[in-house]
Amino acid sequence: MAAAPRETVSLRVQAGVYGSAMISFSMVWVAGVTVALWLLEMKTPAYLIGIVIGSRHALTLVLSIHGGALMDRLGTRRVMVCFGIIAVIAPLMFPLSPWIPGLIVLQMVAGLADSMGWIGAQALAGSVMKANPVYIGRMSFAARVGGFAGPWMIGLVWDHLGIWPSFIAMSLWSAIGLISALLLPAAETDVVRRPGARVRVRDLMPRLTDYVAAGRLVVLPAIGLVLFATTARIGGTGIQSSFYVVYLKSIGIDGSAIGALIGVANFCASVGSFAIAPLVRRVHPHWLVVIIVTMTVFAIAVTPFLSGIYALLLVAIGLRGLCLGISQPLEIAITSRALGTDMQGTGVGLRTTANRLASTVVPMIMGGIADLVGIENSFLAMGAILLAVMAAAVWYVRRNSALGRDGPDDPGVAR
Repeated sequence: MAAAPRETVSLRVQAGVYGSAMISFSMVWVAGVTVALWLLEMKTPAYLIGIVIGSRHALTLVLSIHGGALMDRLGTRRVMVCFGIIAVIAPLMFPLSPWIPGLIVLQMVAGLADSMGWIGAQALAGSVMKANPVYIGRMSFAARVGGFAGPWMIGLVWDHLGIWPSFIAMSLWSAIGLISALLLPAAETDVVRRPGARVRVRDLMPRLTDYVAAGRLVVLPAIGLVLFATTARIGGTGIQSSFYVVYLKSIGIDGSAIGALIGVANFCASVGSFAIAPLVRRVHPHWLVVIIVTMTVFAIAVTPFLSGIYALLLVAIGLRGLCLGISQPLEIAITSRALGTDMQGTGVGLRTTANRLASTVVPMIMGGIADLVGIENSFLAMGAILLAVMAAAVWYVRRNSALGRDGPDDPGVAR
């Protein structure tokens, strides 16, 4: 499937989008290292550590649609800059609040601020970059680089310099994201907002109409497909982030070997980000996302069958990482193509809400299954559930004439 030549996007816009994506996408792992170590330093019980770490997603789950709608209404760059300032300040508050309720509040606020940077970068990839797979692939690559470099950097600072320097480094890392947002030219990235329009307090409050508008997007065939794919993809990530390491440890694989597996997955994901453009020329994006996401689920679900052979575990997690690197920008491209310029933020907010919901629910379901049938069998049970979701996605594509076929209004093809 041939894609038309891409529209030129200025280097300034590209740098702003890629920088924002790199920092905002990585902050959940950066915070995961720093905040977890800070909680251990305070001798916090394990169940409270889990609550504090998990609370980072709470406001994002509830307010992603609102944040995306704000970008559509007030201008993407403006909202990114405002939340970027919060993201720089929040890390400096953690050492000043060594009590659990305060840390939970800080986690929720910081998590929302970071998420707005990632939502904004995706929205701009749709509105300014016209959902071109080449640009989206670069953005996804930048995000993966941040996901690798950020935690490694903050871990070194913690080991060699201590608590305060770590949170200062976390703030400086966020400052790169703020600078990237400031770098974005307002004339190109706040195209929806009326020039000189004043922002009123009521403009900042969540609106039921925004959530209704986001809900209506589900009836668009391409958006429905993306929600199927997002649920399954993030479900697989929920398996990996919750019980994958626990299971590998239980069968005698040491920490450094487990770390190598995770590292291979991240490296392959960064490589996969560049594969989207050539792949969509050969396979329709709607069918490609079904195939690739199914492979991500399969690659994690078969873990118990590979437990005796480390090389096979390496191949499986590498395949999963490669497919994740392809599927994420592909979902972004399909979503962006299905929506008008004035709905990019809302669409990304809807997808992020589905993302956070799956991230929250899947580990809890898998935990319950593991209690009933054991951790090993829980991989197979959850894999079967998520593969059933993708089977439904296949039915959905075959059933909708607007999906999986070329046409002048095809939302999945880069033009």
